[in-house]
Amino acid sequence: MSATPRRLAAAWKTVPRTYRGWAVGPARLADAPRIAALEREVFPEPMSLRQVLAALLQPDTCYLVVRDGRTIAAYFGFTACGPYAHVLANVTHPAYRRRGLARFVLTAAEPLARALGCRAFLGEVRVSNHAQQQVLEQIGWRTLAVLPRCFANGEDARIVFRPL
Repeated sequence: MSATPRRLAAAWKTVPRTYRGWAVGPARLADAPRIAALEREVFPEPMSLRQVLAALLQPDTCYLVVRDGRTIAAYFGFTACGPYAHVLANVTHPAYRRRGLARFVLTAAEPLARALGCRAFLGEVRVSNHAQQQVLEQIGWRTLAVLPRCFANGEDARIVFRPL
């Protein structure tokens, strides 16, 4: 095992195993259909099952999942790109919102990003997604810029950043 997988395995040990009684851990390939279904439910431009599977198979990609039995209550995924952890998704199942899950997965994933050599999170948030922007601001993320027409439907994105 090389240094990065060892560091990542050690970082997973620092992630809480539960949050409010729900199980917390890395995404498994068997989670891909449920992740893809949640993507379709919450995003205007969701990742397909094939894209989710491809992401889960990448060694520099991490997905932190909160499970309530067989239901995925929330997940956060990112890919290490040099010094940045590029955010793929931060999703809370609609039935589990307003319970602190988005904030939890964002902060719980920080040691995982550090273990992959990242020094900051970097991502895009739709300008219409005020709830996500509020959560990010509360935990120290900053808007760096607004990227016009970033999304396929023409919506602008806020480029957001959080040093680790």
